[in-house]
Amino acid sequence: MKAAVIREIGHLEIEDLDVPEPGVGEVQVKLVATGICHTDLSLLQGKLPGPLPFVPGHEGAGVVTKVGQGVDSLKVGDHVVCSIVLSCGACFQCRSGAPAICEVGTQVALAGTMMDSTRRLSKGDEVLNSLFAQSSFAEYSVIPASSAVKVREDAPLDVIAVLGCGGSTGFGAVTRRAKVPVGASVAVIGAGGVGLSVIMAARAAGATPIIAVDVLDDKLAIAREFGATHVLNAREEGAVARIQEITRRGADFAFDTVGTGETLKQAFDATRSGGEVVAIGISDVTSLVTVDIFSLLQQKRLTGTWAGSISPQVDIPQMVDLFMEGRLPLDRLVGARYDLDDLGSAFEAMEAGKFGRAVVCFQ
Repeated sequence: MKAAVIREIGHLEIEDLDVPEPGVGEVQVKLVATGICHTDLSLLQGKLPGPLPFVPGHEGAGVVTKVGQGVDSLKVGDHVVCSIVLSCGACFQCRSGAPAICEVGTQVALAGTMMDSTRRLSKGDEVLNSLFAQSSFAEYSVIPASSAVKVREDAPLDVIAVLGCGGSTGFGAVTRRAKVPVGASVAVIGAGGVGLSVIMAARAAGATPIIAVDVLDDKLAIAREFGATHVLNAREEGAVARIQEITRRGADFAFDTVGTGETLKQAFDATRSGGEVVAIGISDVTSLVTVDIFSLLQQKRLTGTWAGSISPQVDIPQMVDLFMEGRLPLDRLVGARYDLDDLGSAFEAMEAGKFGRAVVCFQ
């Protein structure tokens, strides 16, 4: 099968690998499309740790072609979205209703292995590492059955692939983690794919105003189309002061989808006393943020979310239904489609802000 392989930082090649076989509790999926996420770019650039060599990709959607031993929740022919959430179902977090922060899955995500600490990817005698136990920039993927979410067959897989990570992360951050109520003011730092998903979800929740902040006017124009009532170019005006002016006291909720110390501090400063700041993105694992204790004493809350804090088997089918009903415009989020051979060009276009989200299509 064709697959994207990163063997050294900053270098990506399309290679022929063996088709992976599912193990116990796993399924093999023939990919139809995979969303292009900034996390993959950060791994390529070395800003996030990835064990070399590895196959990137973690927003896959496709059709089940094989089921491993012990899998009875899926069958060959099922359409699935491959979720970034890796859950064992047995640890403290899973039993507490927080599968997104599974104690096993969070250790596996960037370790290069499947949930049982073994590997499925190979090229002859060479064993390669996976990403999020998925590695969906390939024609076939093997993933844990718990991460393969069965969806209705009339939903276009090249659109709903974005629910594997970015789309569901933004939506879940609003609806699951922050629980934004009707009429709340929302500030969104970063108008990329996840930021646009936050804006969509905030609009669906009835939030107002919705303020998008970015440094690229093209991305801000897209943010307005997705429901932002105000857009601010942080290079041209003081975003914190403008958010406080627009909301009269500071945002009720602020979401940082960029993930630097500077942008998270910006979100924190733009939020009112008693408001909530949600960290979503991470650009560099070494990034730090410093906040003043007095603001915390004023009951300002700083929290974060992994994968939108969703329960994928419950939330993703509901998001698909919302999209099919015309209430969640995921199709507008997908601004470009690429062949796998053009993945390098897609990363360059994403970094230049030419689209909110794009997908690699395999057929």
